[in-house]
Amino acid sequence: MKVLIVEDDLEIQGLIGYFFGKEGYIIETADDGLEGLKKLKEGKHELIILDLMLPNLDGKNFTKIVKSMEEYGNPKIIMLTAKTEIEDVLEGLELGADDYMKKPFDPRELILRAKKLLNTVETKEKQENKFLNITINEEKHKVFYDEIEIELSKKEFDLLLMLIKNKGLVISRDKILDRVWGSNYYSGDRTVDVYISKLREKLPILSEYIKTVKGVGYRLEEKK
Repeated sequence: MKVLIVEDDLEIQGLIGYFFGKEGYIIETADDGLEGLKKLKEGKHELIILDLMLPNLDGKNFTKIVKSMEEYGNPKIIMLTAKTEIEDVLEGLELGADDYMKKPFDPRELILRAKKLLNTVETKEKQENKFLNITINEEKHKVFYDEIEIELSKKEFDLLLMLIKNKGLVISRDKILDRVWGSNYYSGDRTVDVYISKLREKLPILSEYIKTVKGVGYRLEEKK
């Protein structure tokens, strides 16, 4: 995993880098907030160790930018600061920081906190639903085919997710309507057929795997 250390104190920067390097993480560093944003754009980072008092762009505004723009990849952020007021702690967390440590700090505690955050990321990634070259990320509500994002409507997304989670099983049209459209939906089971066709159009590879079970519903066949 890749860690970005945004810290203008080179001694602290080096200390953090040393401990994370010993644990096998890939380390990158930046001396100020603007350089940190540039490094973040250049490559995916799972974690940022961030000083609050930075030149050019402080840690609070840095966090606000990173957490509001998808292009930065939504990394976890641990803020480091010499400030001790509870208001500073709360403001940092409200801006989107995932954890907060006060200086001076023990690098061993920092490593443990980082591992806890990154283990959460790994667990979520393992919970992604995959079928063939198709990946559904439930948390981000996105579908990818060979790492290319496929635009699906909410109903298309929910239908695909239901098929993949129940692959190998026959799912009736009534059950699909109930789960995807809700029990109060009365437009008829023809709606399901229309949306199955849309999925086959947007993800042609599914055409040979989504099987119509006459008079019942659909089954997503297991991989051949």
